[in-house]
Amino acid sequence: MTIEKLNEFREEIRDLVEKGSLKDVEKLEVFGEKIIEGIRLLSSIQPPEIYKPLQTFAIDKASDTFANLSLRAYKEFKEKAPIISIENPPAGSGLSRGEDLRKLVEEARRKFVEKAQTQLGLSKKEAESIAEKQIGVTWDVGHINMLRKYGYTEKDLSKETEKIAKFVKHVHLSDNFGLEHTELPMGMGNVPTKEHLELLNKYNKQLKKIIEAGNWYEPFKKSPVPETLAALGSPVYGMAMAPYWNNARAAYMGAYFAGYGLNPDYHHSIYGAGFANLPVELGGQMHGKNRLSGTPMD
Repeated sequence: MTIEKLNEFREEIRDLVEKGSLKDVEKLEVFGEKIIEGIRLLSSIQPPEIYKPLQTFAIDKASDTFANLSLRAYKEFKEKAPIISIENPPAGSGLSRGEDLRKLVEEARRKFVEKAQTQLGLSKKEAESIAEKQIGVTWDVGHINMLRKYGYTEKDLSKETEKIAKFVKHVHLSDNFGLEHTELPMGMGNVPTKEHLELLNKYNKQLKKIIEAGNWYEPFKKSPVPETLAALGSPVYGMAMAPYWNNARAAYMGAYFAGYGLNPDYHHSIYGAGFANLPVELGGQMHGKNRLSGTPMD
C-alpha cells in the first residue's frame, strides 16, 4: 500500500516537471502545493517494523497454530472434530490474562475463517459458526487467582473472567491462596469460585467443570469431589433440595472439637467418665495397668 502511494505521487510530480512547471513562473505555485502534498505523504508513512512486541508475536504465532490445527481437525472429522480449548497458564506467565486469551481466540478464529473459505469453499457464515464451536477457552480459576500475589483484588479477578467469559467452554476448579499453584479442593483457599461461575453462566449454563486437585490428592489419598461439592453448596440429590453436601460433610467429619479420633464408650465404662484415668495413648494419665483387666502389671 505504501509503495503504491509513492509511485502514484512520483507520476504526478514527474508530469509537472516534464511540462516545464519549474520554468513557468505562473505554475510555480501549483508545483509548490504539490511539494507540500508530498511532504505530508512522507510524514504519514510508518517506518518498517524491525522489532515486534513479544505479546503481539506470541498471539500471531499461537493463533496460526490453533487455526491450522482446527482446520485440519475439521477436514478429517467434520462436525465431530474435537474442540480446541486454550487454557490460561498460572498468572505471571505469557498469555495468562483474560484480555490476552480473548485476543488469541479472536485471531485464531479469524484465521480459521479465512482458511476455511479459501481451502474448503465454505461461506463466511458457515466458517464463523465452525470456528466458534471448535476454538475456545478452558478457564482455570486457580491460575487466575495467582494475580493476588501482585496486589490484585477479588474485584480485579472478576474483571478478568468478564473479559473472557463468552469464549469459555470448560472450567478447571482448584483452590489456592493466590501465591502458589497448590491445587487444593474448592473452599480451602481464597478463590472466589461462586463469583467466577456466576459470570461464566451468563454465557453458558452447560459449562463442563473439571476438579483439578492432584497436588492435594497425592499426600491425602482422598477424593476432592465431596470437599468441592460442599464448598459450592451443591445438593446431595438431583431435586436441588436439602440435604446439601456441606451439611453431609459436617455430619461426616463431626464437630470441630469432636475429640481425638475414635473413643468408644467401652473405655469410659472401665476407666470412668473423665480423661485422667484413660491410658496415655488415649490422652489420659493411666500408667502401669493392664488395658483389659485394669490390674497392675509386673
